[in-house]
Amino acid sequence: MKLSDIGPGLLLAATGIGVGDMVSSTIAGAEYGLTLVWALAAGVVLKFAITEGAARWQLGTGTTLIQGWRDHLPRAAVLAFFIYFIVWSYFVSSALVTASALVPAAIIPSVPLPVWGVIHAVGAFVMVWFGRYERFLAIVKWFIGLKFGAIIASALLIVLWSGADWSGAGARSPFSTAYTLSLIGGVGGTVTLLSYGYWMREAGWAGVERMKAARGDLTLSFTLVFVFCISMIFLSTQINWTGQILDEGPRLCLLLADRIGQEIGPVGRGVFLLGFWGAAFSSVLGVYHGVPFLFDDMLRLWRRQPAGGQRGKPYRAWAAYLALAAISALVIRRPVWLVFAYTVVGSMFFPFVISTLLWLNNKRNVRATRNGVLVNVVLSAALVLYAFLAIEAF
Repeated sequence: MKLSDIGPGLLLAATGIGVGDMVSSTIAGAEYGLTLVWALAAGVVLKFAITEGAARWQLGTGTTLIQGWRDHLPRAAVLAFFIYFIVWSYFVSSALVTASALVPAAIIPSVPLPVWGVIHAVGAFVMVWFGRYERFLAIVKWFIGLKFGAIIASALLIVLWSGADWSGAGARSPFSTAYTLSLIGGVGGTVTLLSYGYWMREAGWAGVERMKAARGDLTLSFTLVFVFCISMIFLSTQINWTGQILDEGPRLCLLLADRIGQEIGPVGRGVFLLGFWGAAFSSVLGVYHGVPFLFDDMLRLWRRQPAGGQRGKPYRAWAAYLALAAISALVIRRPVWLVFAYTVVGSMFFPFVISTLLWLNNKRNVRATRNGVLVNVVLSAALVLYAFLAIEAF
């Protein structure tokens, strides 16, 4: 795989490795130690299979997965997804912007968290409004280096500097379906996985001959996701919580930062906070850049018009909706709860998209997109897992 074949996957990693991963991984480590690492691994494998299947459909047919839904599914199913998409967009933008504001609100408490949230929402909207794909990718690469350098280095320093405390490796709470769904749903992104196809289009990727490059690109992307999330789970086992974790606000990132500061001093603490902020805000940027493509596609297909892209009114209108949704939700004073809710809501998307990929990519008249045996096993096992968790929830 050449360096020129790396691009859409980096945007996917920047978007997926964000607040959902950080909060769901932190909760998993704090409440369950290392016992839910299996859920993390399952989530990464599942997200890879979904994204690879959607990319294979697009490269093999020349149409997006949403267009495949329109052509091969009942209209009621597509309409139901659109309604879900509206609700999900509200939650994801609200959660990501609020989490991005946690770090500056913790460092400068004299400025209220809602004010920081407005600054982040408006800033992301402006950057997406003027940022073309190549320019946006260049910015995101800096954020990826920032958050990986901070988070992974922090975990390694604790292990190698003074030794890790493994007393928190076991579960401290009984098994929870909601926390498990949060971890699976949060790791690597949810509906944002569909943005990968549009980033491929922006990069000029088309045709089945690009499939090998796409798989390599996605392998790198989800390897980064796994390493990042397991580092966050480990870091959260090294701190002690008091009270309910979902009630924590800015103190969440400060507790993690203080633990790092105990090992490598105030400079290390500051670097970790910078990495925490970089992970959260790069996810905001990725969502604001990628998600409006989905709305543009759905509206275009409904009106049977050509895609407008970043300069089109539908794209910019949805970017504005994301910003306004985040600003309106800033009145909620439980930011970590908001992020947790977003990851659970996001996980509800997967049974639908898994089912459609099993149907569309196994159709006999579209041989170029056919699933392999392993992919069918992974997707089918994921449906069984979701059915089990649903039964446990009720």
